[in-house]
Amino acid sequence: MYNFTLKDNPITLADFAFNAIAKQVKKIVKYEQKILTENDPENLHQIRVGMRKLRSVLSVFSIALIIPSSITDKKIGNLARILGQQRDLDILKINLENKFNHKSLDQETVIIEKIIHKISQPNVDSNSKNLETILTSKKYLHLKEDLLFWLENPQFSLIALQNIRRILPDLLLPQISNFFLQSAWLIGTFRDYNGQIIIKENLSEKDVDLLINLQGESLHKLRKQAKKTRYQLELFTEFYPQEYREYLEFIVQVQEILGEIQDNICLQDHLTEVMGNKWLKKLNNLHQLILKDKLDKWQQWQQLQIKFFSGDFCHNLREIVNNGL
Repeated sequence: MYNFTLKDNPITLADFAFNAIAKQVKKIVKYEQKILTENDPENLHQIRVGMRKLRSVLSVFSIALIIPSSITDKKIGNLARILGQQRDLDILKINLENKFNHKSLDQETVIIEKIIHKISQPNVDSNSKNLETILTSKKYLHLKEDLLFWLENPQFSLIALQNIRRILPDLLLPQISNFFLQSAWLIGTFRDYNGQIIIKENLSEKDVDLLINLQGESLHKLRKQAKKTRYQLELFTEFYPQEYREYLEFIVQVQEILGEIQDNICLQDHLTEVMGNKWLKKLNNLHQLILKDKLDKWQQWQQLQIKFFSGDFCHNLREIVNNGL
């Protein structure tokens, strides 16, 4: 289906950009075919990851690329969001079947099983057809064709001739700054008399629930920046020492913990959509399990906050990126 190979021993910005785009396009095409021929929710997850990584790659290498106007972050993002609707339902189902499948639910199990059944129905009927419709639509096919054509006939700006080592910090630091400057880092903190950022300890389940409900959008923005930062840093691990990988692992933890917090928000929103606010009483035991999980994840998040605000944590990553080549 495609007629291109990765560059051996990449040196220039052009080489790295080409390889990074090619890897994600190959992944997208691979899982597109799997979605059309298999009934495995993991395929949908992987094509979405491929699209997110492709957006990140196009962003980090944008200065070096000459690409068709049809290949835009917005167009790829729109397709990923449409595909994500089914993935969100899959996550809801998995959480209800596994994460919150608890003996304390008792009589609530009947209601929960009905909700799971309703979530499961689109997998067999409308949503599976929707996925096929999306992946055979003109928008998707034109985007794929333009990406494949570019990979067979890549074009770059003059800056792409630069050795990657020389300009790598300039590529990475803008996204690292975006990640560090998110307001969500300060949720649940206060400044003491010395101007130090202090993490509020001993928060109750209700305190945490209120914080997350009020600040969910900010937390979600930080999670998206964590994903983007992670994907960009992963492209260049070969150039940096072990400390760089430790920071990368920290970013992965931020993404995963905030992702689980977001999953709880989505689950509560779905239950409200299906049952209204009466679900809080009819599924009280489930509600308590969700509140307990939110508190647990928040305490894990606070450990990451503590690390983030400690000493020269942020400064040290900038130094590694600048000097660790």
